[in-house]
Amino acid sequence: MKDLNFDRKTTTRRANTASMRKIVAGFCRTAMDDYRRAGYPFGETLEGLLIWFEQGQFTTDN
Repeated sequence: MKDLNFDRKTTTRRANTASMRKIVAGFCRTAMDDYRRAGYPFGETLEGLLIWFEQGQFTTDN
């Protein structure tokens, strides 16, 4: 079984790399594009996007 006791400092450094920031930025752009195509069902904010994710991305504009 994989050991889940890892060093937080090491994990933080790895996640704070330029390649990780690029991956996260690409995901955010794609997510916002999908949310826009859905018609911004919960408003044109990041909070609306997060609610949309919580709803399983099934809700579209009424």
